[in-house]
Amino acid sequence: MSKVVNKLQRKALAEENIYFAKRDRELIEALHKRKLAKRLQVEAKKGRQKARSLEQEYAAARAKEQRKPKRLGKLYRKLVRKALKLKAKYGR
Repeated sequence: MSKVVNKLQRKALAEENIYFAKRDRELIEALHKRKLAKRLQVEAKKGRQKARSLEQEYAAARAKEQRKPKRLGKLYRKLVRKALKLKAKYGR
């Protein structure tokens, strides 16, 4: 009789362990999704800020070096490289 009781207890413990393991996996997955979503929002915000700073650099270069085409071209190439890096990093 004690063997049957022992088996039932083990079965109950196994079911309990399976339930809590499944619940823990779901909670961990939700936490990862939340962290990823938060990180993507932060990166998108940083990307927008960097894009604005590139626009400001472009306006400043245009105003400052308007009469010097060689310098202006050099500054434009530099800004284009920065913009391409920004696009590659943030996907926009």
